Amino acid sequence: MTLSNAIKQLSIGAGNANSPVRILAADVVSNAPLKIRLSKNEKLVLSGDRFVVPQMLTDYTVRVQTPHGMEEHLIKNALQAGDEIMVVALQGGGRYFILDRI
Repeated sequence: MTLSNAIKQLSIGAGNANSPVRILAADVVSNAPLKIRLSKNEKLVLSGDRFVVPQMLTDYTVRVQTPHGMEEHLIKNALQAGDEIMVVALQGGGRYFILDRI
């Protein structure tokens, strides 16, 4: 699911809800496979497939223009075990969006 589609789903549900989203503190339990603990609660450890992870919190490649021409550089910024993050939880608890590290 793309971020734009996820935001569309969020906005559609917002019209029908009194409190459409919750912002929660969370931490990364493991990065391979991705597991995230919500609200420091040992019983709320969820697998990564429940989360939308923005590109800035992954390892990704960028192309940059240098005096030597176009070069590709790997940005290593993937979530790691122990990272503290902020998560937006959609009403109903099915999908979560990771905002950023804290």
